[in-house]
Amino acid sequence: EFGGCDPALKARADAEKLQQIVLNLLTNAGKFTEPGGRVTLEGAAAGTGAVAIRVADTGHGIAPAQQERIFQPFVQVDARLARTHEGVGLGLAISRDLARGMGGDLTVESSPGVGSAFTLTLPRA
Repeated sequence: EFGGCDPALKARADAEKLQQIVLNLLTNAGKFTEPGGRVTLEGAAAGTGAVAIRVADTGHGIAPAQQERIFQPFVQVDARLARTHEGVGLGLAISRDLARGMGGDLTVESSPGVGSAFTLTLPRA
């Protein structure tokens, strides 16, 4: 679901890197949201000098103790051998590095059993 975005908002970003980050976030949201759940994408001003792109889901959620760890390479919250989701744990680490390389950041707010919201913040153009 697309939550909207002011078309006048412009971020200072590399288009390919931005596309990769948003693709990673949407892929993760879809992967961890059960059928019938909800994934939203929206853009908005973040203060006077930044743009925020937010991807939120009604998925599993992430425990507070795990929220910083998920941005480390090869870290996955579900470390069981019989995981139900594919991946090696690089998408969020790469996405945060790309965001920071463009002068922005990638953060998460999450509650187990409720869902997660990832916010990509970039400088305005």
